[in-house]
Amino acid sequence: MKASIRTLGLLATSVALLAAAAPALAETDEAPEVLATPASKGPPRELSTIGKDLQDAGFDIRIHYIDLFANTPNFGFSGGGDFLNAGFLIFNTTYHISNMFRVNFVETVNIADHSADTYFLDVGNSFYATYPYIDTRSDLTRLTLQGNFFDNKLEVEAGRMNIWPEFFRSEFCAGMGCLAQTRALVVNGPGNSVAQWGGRIGYNIAPNISLGAALTEDNPENWQTGSGWDWGKGSSQGYTAVMHLAQRESFKDGEKPFNYEIGAYRRSADYEDALYGRGPGNPTFGPGQIVIEHDDGTNGVFAQARKVIWSQPDGTPFPENIALFGGAFYTFGDGQSYPLEAYAGVEYSGFWKENPFTTVGATVHYIGLSEERAAYETNARRFNFGTGTQSKDTFQLGVHARTGIGAGFFEFGAAYVINPNAPFMAEISHKKMEDGWTFYAGLVFDIGTTMGLSTPNIP
Repeated sequence: MKASIRTLGLLATSVALLAAAAPALAETDEAPEVLATPASKGPPRELSTIGKDLQDAGFDIRIHYIDLFANTPNFGFSGGGDFLNAGFLIFNTTYHISNMFRVNFVETVNIADHSADTYFLDVGNSFYATYPYIDTRSDLTRLTLQGNFFDNKLEVEAGRMNIWPEFFRSEFCAGMGCLAQTRALVVNGPGNSVAQWGGRIGYNIAPNISLGAALTEDNPENWQTGSGWDWGKGSSQGYTAVMHLAQRESFKDGEKPFNYEIGAYRRSADYEDALYGRGPGNPTFGPGQIVIEHDDGTNGVFAQARKVIWSQPDGTPFPENIALFGGAFYTFGDGQSYPLEAYAGVEYSGFWKENPFTTVGATVHYIGLSEERAAYETNARRFNFGTGTQSKDTFQLGVHARTGIGAGFFEFGAAYVINPNAPFMAEISHKKMEDGWTFYAGLVFDIGTTMGLSTPNIP
């Protein structure tokens, strides 16, 4: 298989994982919903004045801090017991040139603490393909020119950008359960904090329904080995395209909001056969090894949805409610490694009136390896260690909870992985990985709102 230490990382920061722990931040250009708790105090008057002056001048400032802790006590390549702690400071600035045009700029400062650049190697399986990997102290996440036309119904944006906040959305549940790994495992896309050349177009068919498409350069070396400012580094392998139809509703739109995303994706680059790739998993491994490449690119379809099935409306943005959610991602073509991914679950929210943002939930996440990929990993283990069969059916069972903390929220959870595999480089697995637990906690805090530089984002 084509891989390197940097490829294994896939993401330059952990914002991708916090897309699950913090969907409001990861999936929009806006700040997380600000919760007015009894303990919260107003921002300093001087900073509030500065914030208002900046807004009057056309600047919209958003500053967030994210911290992630994770631990795998009993599984992983190292035998378990390793843990990760990493923080990220995100500066998000929008300058409104006019009513029609604006410049978007996002810079992510990586504050590494423990194992941020090695943890993925330790836990290494397909459910954690988007776990943190820090290669630089900071990353350009977005630097684009955007135009809004026809009363803001049409949006056109281009430049150095990341498309994942809008496509392959992770906002349908909290926790790690609905963070789609397909975008990394199949599409080979970057993490949420790394920029690449691209453009997108979106049209608002109705107030809550949009049709969108994005096209980016497929240049893994550029984002895997750079900070986002290395604009000419690497060579393009083709393009990556995603299109979708999406609906976003909240309780201000009805008692039982319904959110969905339906779309398709394509990566034009050639890909190696899941069985006849490079490495000892290939049945012809040796001096005369045969490596098969498919030159017709990668195509797939996906759908995600979240539906509130019961609620107790009380006039607030977060009434007591129960919601079901789920999604599926299917990739076509012979020789694919991960043709199917799916998840489903339930969440109960709004039951704690003093902190209505509090949520508890559970998910079942499935990633299906192809028979060829499972055979590849089985062959690799037998070659290196004499034993170790890999099942093509892998599962992650998770529970999670989230609660508001001032201008932000705290989330924690646990996930049990069944039949974990070794993505990308099966030959590095010292043996078949045992089933095991991951425990995690995430903090997302809106510094800009607390300081008075940003306007509270209240739904």
